[in-house]
Amino acid sequence: MSALLSTRRGWIILLPVLPLCVAGLLTIQATNSSDQSGQLADETVRQIAFAAAGIGCMILTATVGYLRIGRFSYIIFGLSILVLVCLVIDRWVDLPFVPVKRNTRRWIQFGGLQVQPSEMMKIAYVLALAWYLRYRSNYRTLLGLVPPFLLTLVPMGLIKLQPDLGTLLLFLPVLFVVLYTAGAKAKHLLAVIVMGLLCSPLFWTKIEPYQQLRITSVMLQNKAVRDYLSEPMPSRPDLLARWEYFRPQEFSRSRWMLELVNWENVTGYQLTRSKIAIGSGGPFGQGTGRGIFVEYDFLPEKHNDFIFAMIGHQWGIIGGLLTLACYSLIAVFGYEIAVSTREPFGRLVAIGLTTMLTVQAITNICMAVGLGPVTGVPLPFVSAGGSSLVINFISLGLIVSVARHRPLLFANRPFEFSSEEEEP
Repeated sequence: MSALLSTRRGWIILLPVLPLCVAGLLTIQATNSSDQSGQLADETVRQIAFAAAGIGCMILTATVGYLRIGRFSYIIFGLSILVLVCLVIDRWVDLPFVPVKRNTRRWIQFGGLQVQPSEMMKIAYVLALAWYLRYRSNYRTLLGLVPPFLLTLVPMGLIKLQPDLGTLLLFLPVLFVVLYTAGAKAKHLLAVIVMGLLCSPLFWTKIEPYQQLRITSVMLQNKAVRDYLSEPMPSRPDLLARWEYFRPQEFSRSRWMLELVNWENVTGYQLTRSKIAIGSGGPFGQGTGRGIFVEYDFLPEKHNDFIFAMIGHQWGIIGGLLTLACYSLIAVFGYEIAVSTREPFGRLVAIGLTTMLTVQAITNICMAVGLGPVTGVPLPFVSAGGSSLVINFISLGLIVSVARHRPLLFANRPFEFSSEEEEP
């Protein structure tokens, strides 16, 4: 029992994962059961099957030494890139194994099984990035940051073409955390962030209109902002001239922000209903499988993207806080394993995968409470979805493998540089 609860073996990280899986299964069952006969819904059965497969993959991954897996990092990354390229090729050549859903290409289909390659890319990317950085110091220069960023931008570009904005936004936080852990200078990373902010208008013009609306919808939740945008432009020649430069035919703030899609009927509807579902749960919730948001289709994707809202609806603020506590424990245990690991590749893998899971959870929860755009990022270990669940368990398996197989090193601590080694 003591070995199970020690991060020296790593299995303690499963302690907060189990209640998350149970909460997910209960919510999926409640939102997909069409009768009260007590039988499991088909979606629940599939989720249980994927959870079993994920646990099996996790145990297998934890048993195999992470350094053995690391030797194939570039191969895994390359194969993942090739699969993502297939999804892009389907934009021009109709491939029979690439289904198109809602004008997106995110899955590879094998018979009745669908796999989401971008989920596998999360692990492949962390492995490749950690393997590249494990014994290098050239990333301590501004020019030395180019290879890690290229390693990041290639999968991001391919995922953007699917398009999948939610998964796309997960890579950069992982990159910065891993680089900082590896010893990259803060001033260089800050310079990159500033350059990124300066280039953000270009990024804005390259994303789809509905994705732009999802981002602006965070501000549009405020009625005062919507009223302000509905007012006509002031009758000042200088302002009208500037406005005409961007929008020749239109002189209303509202059309600039709302012309893409009717906010009230699309994104605003989801965000409003999600917050109502959470608020109606009160302190202790409506009860497991109870409440109007469980019984009726008032909230789209309530078993997937907005499953945190259903947790708040069923189990109230207490359920939401316990969910946050579980993800906090996953982060604490994962980072503790990384800090306790002196082998550089293992430390970076544990840091990268823990950050990936943490950022994904934060993104989904912020989306549900209206603090972030609707990106379609699933809640780890809770949302319905086979690819995400299996990949999350494999990520845990790698973190546990780092804890179980980390070698004893008598050299200097990793990523420490003496003054003689400092580079400008």
